[in-house]
Amino acid sequence: MGGARIAAIAAMSMAIARTAVAGGGDENRDLQGLESVDDIQEISIESLLNAEVDIATVKPQTTRETAGIVTVITREEIVNSGARDTIDLLRLVPGFSFGVDVQGTIDVGFRGNWGHEGKVLLLIDGQEMNELLYSTNALGNRYPVDQIERIEIIRGPGSAIYGGSAELAVINIITRGAELGGVAFDGVYGQMADSFARRTMSVSYGQKFKSGLSLAASGFVGQGNRSDRTYTDFEGNSYSSVDNAATNPLFFNVALGYRDLRLRFIYDDFTFGGKDGYGTVLPTKTNTQFRSYVGDARYQLKLGERITLTPRVNFRFQNPWHYDDPNSPVFSDYSVYRLLGNVLLSYDVTKQLNVLAGVESYYDHAKLNDLRLGGSQALFGTEDHVSYENVAEVFQAIYNASIANFVVGARYEQHSEFGSSFVPRAAITKLIGRFHAKLLFSQAFRAPGIENINFGRDLKPEKTTVFEGEVGYELTDHMFASLNAYDITIKRPIIYDVDPATLEEVYQNFDQTGTRGIEAEYRLRYARGYATLSYSYYYEGKKNKVALYEVPTDDAVMLAFPAHKVAASGSLNLWRNLSLNPSVIALSERWGYMSGDDMGNPVLGREGAALLLNAYLLYRDLGIDGLDVGVGGFNLLDSDVPYLQPYNGGHAPLPGPSREILGRITFTQRFK
Repeated sequence: MGGARIAAIAAMSMAIARTAVAGGGDENRDLQGLESVDDIQEISIESLLNAEVDIATVKPQTTRETAGIVTVITREEIVNSGARDTIDLLRLVPGFSFGVDVQGTIDVGFRGNWGHEGKVLLLIDGQEMNELLYSTNALGNRYPVDQIERIEIIRGPGSAIYGGSAELAVINIITRGAELGGVAFDGVYGQMADSFARRTMSVSYGQKFKSGLSLAASGFVGQGNRSDRTYTDFEGNSYSSVDNAATNPLFFNVALGYRDLRLRFIYDDFTFGGKDGYGTVLPTKTNTQFRSYVGDARYQLKLGERITLTPRVNFRFQNPWHYDDPNSPVFSDYSVYRLLGNVLLSYDVTKQLNVLAGVESYYDHAKLNDLRLGGSQALFGTEDHVSYENVAEVFQAIYNASIANFVVGARYEQHSEFGSSFVPRAAITKLIGRFHAKLLFSQAFRAPGIENINFGRDLKPEKTTVFEGEVGYELTDHMFASLNAYDITIKRPIIYDVDPATLEEVYQNFDQTGTRGIEAEYRLRYARGYATLSYSYYYEGKKNKVALYEVPTDDAVMLAFPAHKVAASGSLNLWRNLSLNPSVIALSERWGYMSGDDMGNPVLGREGAALLLNAYLLYRDLGIDGLDVGVGGFNLLDSDVPYLQPYNGGHAPLPGPSREILGRITFTQRFK
């Protein structure tokens, strides 16, 4: 994309950011000085920067001091934006883009790299949601945004803490808990031109009791259509997405606490449909189901003022990639579970030094439930089941000296099938008044999933090395800017392919891939509103040696993802409790296999630059306390922004949603 076009998009984004805070009123007023609005905590720049997070180090530190490039999306920002799902929220975060795998599965790309299959870890309240067969996720109308308290994101590796599914980034969605102090109801309806987009309902309850008991419970159910556009495969066959691209969530989350004991149960049942299969249009619609049951128990045992021991037991049972039609060419029926236990010791040796050490072990078991799948690759070798074991050790030391803050750590794992992995990390961070700086070094790994091993050829874990640096400055009491740069090298990437001799699916280690780039962010907050503007840029830089990812005519980029992304969002208080909340995402051109030739072979092409413009109008406490009503338009320009496949795998572009008009009603009742 030409520099003039990027400049034009950036200018438009800045204009929206400025509009969101125009007429900011008394500049000496702080957001905390406004009349509070029920469950929304309006925060200042200073409060935002000094918010403590534990996602990068377990030990809480501020976002400017923590050993990672960290983004926090607050509940204020989530509610004001009117976000429909996690895709809307992540699109506003530097580095994140989206692509399609197979069978209508949408997942994240990060910094130009395909994050599917174990490269990006998704947590909900600290519980891993990646499925255990391939370590994948599926997004789009899945998780209840109305129930989110905040999202903490490591824009960088997390394997030293989280293990082999946190290679490129970690996303922790934290839901509303007992601090809700009441009940909340949410109803959402969205309409596209030719189909409804979504209709969802959710309810949340949270309460703390004098006895030390706390309870939180929530439920979310809905129906959706991914798009109302037409999908066309490389052979010219088409189908309409209307009523053929379902996104139907069912989600329950229960948390019980008593003093230092924490119990949690999550049920996630996500069904999405389509006729795109592995790329070729199927004769009938096929529904894909991801079902998970997660149980977690942990106890924080204080052995003194300085020592805390936290044992934990976790059980996860899943039926991922489930197709219940035995006549479908993608019929699949597996179950898998993981039993995990760990013990973590945190010791404040001095006021400046904290040491963290722990051990973890898990047992995986997968089973083929229906032998009608047949074929040698449906089985695990010659058996209908398989089991693996893994043991890990974790160490981290944080030393807060006057000269700087220092973090060193490492994780060592031994897997019963593919052997050992060792990943160190080191960080230096420094906060001087309004200025902060970070230098980060991390290694990470991606552990092969169960089906990766089953389809694999002597697979070894991927090994990633990442160098990062960040500087940030609080320009005034109302403005903050930051800039970071990164260099990612992935050795032995695990890649899906088809053996041309046998036509069997296979996973194997390739040579190398990776990217480097920069990300910038500018935040502005006044009494009447706020705005955020970000810019992301990556280039391949001759790191990639995987032919399936490359763009043959342009060695600066990878398939499917824009080299440039500008995102802006803001909120402007118009009158009393009425606010206007615009956002815009500008994407540079993307390369992908867009169509087929006369023989049905994929043809490389370019998807032009795109602009996604959204606006959401929110009125809080409409008539009665706790009643919030919002209406918004998403993709107001009706831009055609399909999801491209980030590898040459035979899947044509999957249509994205058209213009959507959405209404939301929320009612919150606090207990006295």
